[in-house]
Amino acid sequence: MKREGFNLVVISLLAALGLSLYVGQMHAAVTMPPEARPLKRHFYKKLNTCDYLEVYVKHQVKLWWDQDKSITGKLLKLLYADCMVNAGAPSYPVFLGRRDGFDSNAAWVDLPSPGISIQQGLAYFQSKGLDQQDYATLLGAHTLGKAHCAYIRDRLYNFRNSGKPDPSMSKASLDKLRKQCPQTLRKGQKDPTVFLTDKNRERYRFTNTYYSNVLSHDSVLGVDQQLLNNYNTTQLVLEYAGSFENLKKGFALSISRMGSRKVLTGEQGEIRQNCRLTNKNNPKIK
Repeated sequence: MKREGFNLVVISLLAALGLSLYVGQMHAAVTMPPEARPLKRHFYKKLNTCDYLEVYVKHQVKLWWDQDKSITGKLLKLLYADCMVNAGAPSYPVFLGRRDGFDSNAAWVDLPSPGISIQQGLAYFQSKGLDQQDYATLLGAHTLGKAHCAYIRDRLYNFRNSGKPDPSMSKASLDKLRKQCPQTLRKGQKDPTVFLTDKNRERYRFTNTYYSNVLSHDSVLGVDQQLLNNYNTTQLVLEYAGSFENLKKGFALSISRMGSRKVLTGEQGEIRQNCRLTNKNNPKIK
């Protein structure tokens, strides 16, 4: 693994494991003002409570990594699950032990466009062994995070080459998003990003606001708004918009189903020393 890959794991673990490793220091954070509480690099050093916490964690992770080079993928998978839970998503079982493929080809990358139709989306999921409920449920992850304007510019200005905006988008959302996403960019201007949920307190939270936005035609991505173009997915949108608990139960089930598809174990695959290279193509492996 390259050094930057190892550092990524260290930084992630510092955020995820720091508090649990030193529970005895938690009282210091509890008594701090709210604005000073977020856990970040050098958190304990600045508090003068445990100056060497990061050094200890980094050393411990290095020991683990030296013993088992596959730990990187395992930890990142666990950290993703933990981050989702911390953002409000349900807890779900995370199974380890999967292997990487012996071959890798850029042409095999198979990610659907955020502007595909409901028919294309359902067909794609079906090809992966997933169903309509999985589709409508897993799209709910779009309740948090951002999207580049490049993915929605056609909806705002030239939907399906009509020269007009997507008629399924509410006027309020259209006006707001056009202010954030200009039709053309100035020379050297970076493509802006927009929040998928525009409520300040929910921008990085897993909630059922996503489904309320679908019902009110305020979805940012076209693939999300398309959920109303199918009877079964519309019924799921209505159910999840009305019950966050039902969404959490459904999400835990569907993400577990997705994670169990096409898993390589044992002699079916390998543990890559570098995630970007198969072992046979890794010049550092003799």
